[in-house]
Amino acid sequence: MNDSLAKLLGYIEPKIFNIQENRIELKALSEVYKTITELVDLGKKSYLEILDYYDQEFIYRCIKIDKTNTLSSVEKYKTSRYLLKNQNQNITELPQYKEALDYIKKLSKYLLELYENIKKEYETKSEKLQNQELLNKYYLILKKENVFIEDVREFLTFLDLWKLDSDDKLNILMLVTKSNVRNYVGSIDTDTIFNNNISLSKVKKMLEENSFLIDENLKYSDEPILENGQFNEENFNNKKKYLITKVKNLLDLSKYDEMVKYYLEYSTLLDYYQEFKKQKKSFQLDNTKKLIFMMDGSKSLIQKYLELCKTKYQGPILKNLLDIEKEKKLLLPDFCYKNNYLYIKDEFVVKVVYTYLDSGYVLVLGVLDKNMKIETFISNNKKLLDKTLTNKNDLVIDNSERDLILKNIKVEDLVLTIDLNTLDVKMEEENAR
Repeated sequence: MNDSLAKLLGYIEPKIFNIQENRIELKALSEVYKTITELVDLGKKSYLEILDYYDQEFIYRCIKIDKTNTLSSVEKYKTSRYLLKNQNQNITELPQYKEALDYIKKLSKYLLELYENIKKEYETKSEKLQNQELLNKYYLILKKENVFIEDVREFLTFLDLWKLDSDDKLNILMLVTKSNVRNYVGSIDTDTIFNNNISLSKVKKMLEENSFLIDENLKYSDEPILENGQFNEENFNNKKKYLITKVKNLLDLSKYDEMVKYYLEYSTLLDYYQEFKKQKKSFQLDNTKKLIFMMDGSKSLIQKYLELCKTKYQGPILKNLLDIEKEKKLLLPDFCYKNNYLYIKDEFVVKVVYTYLDSGYVLVLGVLDKNMKIETFISNNKKLLDKTLTNKNDLVIDNSERDLILKNIKVEDLVLTIDLNTLDVKMEEENAR
């Protein structure tokens, strides 16, 4: 590798090492931000809108993190809510009714302050991640043997971010220029292997089999393929057409590195469709008989974790498992490991990692301890994971481990015992064990 380029990559690497963790954290924070925004907007209309908000549990959590203790307790809110929702004339004349009105005004003001804090945190982390994504983009591009830079202006701006001397900068620019020329004018045959072991023959075969999808008039749309947990077939088909057309056009222009990027995105889109089919099968199974667990000897990793973790983290883990069983909305995977799509139940600071089998059964893999990255979890359990996932469709479907862990536990029994500090809003405490 060019010495100047190696130096630049050395500068970038420590700045992007935690990018996956930041992606996961921002995703979780975005859900909290979205919910608090809805709540504050409703409060601007009328306090009654807050009282009728569909996610009352979220309001309870907000009350519990009131460090000034002016909101007192969830019970105080429940009492005030009962009085204010009761339109009986006799009740509205009680002094307690006036107190309830004062309370809800105080709550509305508190929620607005909480919203501003979460908004500021979300915007800060969003900007930080956006910068990391730019660094990560060029880190991945520059590590390739066949470097291709599409946006020259952006790349020059990127280079200016680093304190490179003029010789290093010139060396990198010369390397990139030569590589770009090879991408545009170099000849290539059908047996050539690109990055990710993708051959030109494979790409051409994919284009031939899907030629009916090519639509030069289709405008790019970033509309999601999932909306409120429901599959949007129209958006899915439009995205397929767009990606196929993009692959075809880039191949015609011999922009191979960029073409591979869209080819992989198309393949991932098809993989997601298969994942949705597995999830739909899961929805049809008996809720109490769909979980199976990755076993380490005679015990599952989940059971081993529950035996060693702090008591306050047991409730969140059990609730995660019950929520996974009752899940009826389609989800996008959070991570891909050796062609296996993994999901992270991330409501709490300790998170359950799982995957769907072809049969619809949910294979629960283990727990991400507080502040643990999915990569660390995989590294710590690599041998067991590889063995389990390689044979995942041959696993014995046995409810005994599920019954041992969950027994007759119900979600409503857990909610009141769960500490708000276990929610994945702030990351301050040491690890859970």
